[in-house]
Amino acid sequence: MSLSNAFTGLKNGLKDLGSLEVRTFTGEIDMLINVPAGDDTAFAKAFDKAKTTGDLKLRIYTRLDADGDSEHYVSDSGVDEGMATSHVAAFQMGQEIRRSYLELFRETAERIIT
Repeated sequence: MSLSNAFTGLKNGLKDLGSLEVRTFTGEIDMLINVPAGDDTAFAKAFDKAKTTGDLKLRIYTRLDADGDSEHYVSDSGVDEGMATSHVAAFQMGQEIRRSYLELFRETAERIIT
């Protein structure tokens, strides 16, 4: 890996840390049961396909940018308390993971500088 590729990867990673998006869907996902052994991407592939061709409905969407700007959407067609609780928990988990990454970057930078 070249130094240029490393910096590009770091830049893309930091850009991804700059915003947090959580989407909560309801619906049905038809998935093949006989997925080849070792295919860890089977659910992700089925989910991506279901979002475009299946019967999934976006119920809650939240995006928070590092500068504090945000977007929040709640469907008129129904969001129950459990769904809202799950959405908030996923958002909080995303915030904690980002906090951990930023702390790791800070600690690594301190070690390099000192």
